Parts: sequence; structure tokens; C-alpha cells
Amino acid sequence: MTLIMTKNVPNSGGGYKTVVDSERKVFAHKKSVKQTEFYLAYQADLEIETVFRISLLDYLDERLLRHEDTYYKVIRTFEMGDFIELTCQRRIGGLDDVLNG
Repeated sequence: MTLIMTKNVPNSGGGYKTVVDSERKVFAHKKSVKQTEFYLAYQADLEIETVFRISLLDYLDERLLRHEDTYYKVIRTFEMGDFIELTCQRRIGGLDDVLNG
């Protein structure tokens, strides 16, 4: 899995554009979303697809990640001792679509 750190940079129109600041590969264990969590997220108008479990030391508050050529947005984190679970929503499109969508 690749954790992606982003940052906002000013654009010529006076606004901001999100760009990749850094990418880091980390070992992750992919888990299924629990049924209860899936339905609670659905009621909040969120679609969560998967949970990744990684070492707490590997996580630097990234909100975007890539796993097997699919991009995910981190919806929620949950610390469990030396590990952290990242509950994620799948993002459609390539990196430019994900950053600017």
C-alpha cells in the first residue's frame, strides 16, 4: 500500500490546487468492513469499502492512499495499540481526478 501526503498550493486564479507532496510504501493488512459500520456509514451518506490495518508508526495522518492501482480516501482512523485501522472510501479515476474531485 502507498500512503500519499498532499498539500494545497496557490494557483493562478487565486485559489488552491491539491498536489502530491510525498508517497510512502508501507505494509498493510486489508480487512473487510464490518456490517454494522457499513450501514452506519451508509446512513451518514458515506460509502466505505475497506479497512487497512498498518503500524501506528507508519501513519503520518495521510488522507489518501493507493492499493493495487485503486485510490482510497481515509474516512476515519482507529488506534489499536501499536496499530491503526484506516477506514476508507474508494475513489474513482486516476490521481488527477482524485486530487481535484
